[in-house]
Amino acid sequence: MKLPSEVLNQKFDLTDASVEAVVEQVPSSETFLAITTHAVMVGNIGLLLPQNEVSELAENLSVCRLPNTPTWFNGVTSVRGNMIPVFDVHELFGVKGRGKAQKMIIVGSGETAAAFWIDEMPAIVMVTSDDMMNSTPPLPQIIKDYSRSYYLKDDQTWIDWDVDEFFSNVGSRLMM
Repeated sequence: MKLPSEVLNQKFDLTDASVEAVVEQVPSSETFLAITTHAVMVGNIGLLLPQNEVSELAENLSVCRLPNTPTWFNGVTSVRGNMIPVFDVHELFGVKGRGKAQKMIIVGSGETAAAFWIDEMPAIVMVTSDDMMNSTPPLPQIIKDYSRSYYLKDDQTWIDWDVDEFFSNVGSRLMM
């Protein structure tokens, strides 16, 4: 057995057959996809949050209800001086929450930011192309319309969805 200092100071021979065997086991980028991102639960629906957008967890924010709006639109809240619309996606999806929703996720920034209630703290989820589902799971149509792909990881379905388009479309329903 070698001492750690001996191992750290040795030169590695990259032509070694064992190294070649490991390299052969690594999938090429064309066939292997891995996404590591934050994810949230809305009822029994797992939503992957976009990697390229700012997401923020907020608790105990006051929400100002607006008159003559649908019940799935809870109103607006102020985050650092910006008015952010707050949606109850549980109601939009037709699912029950796992308890009283006290936390919200704010996705996006500035004029494109939107907030929605979640059931529990966000988790970090890693899904790969091996987890990708070949068929569409049973989901409410409103989320299917904005879903890009579905993953099954540890008996939980996770949805990669177009958050911006979803909230833009849902927000446009308020103008009608």
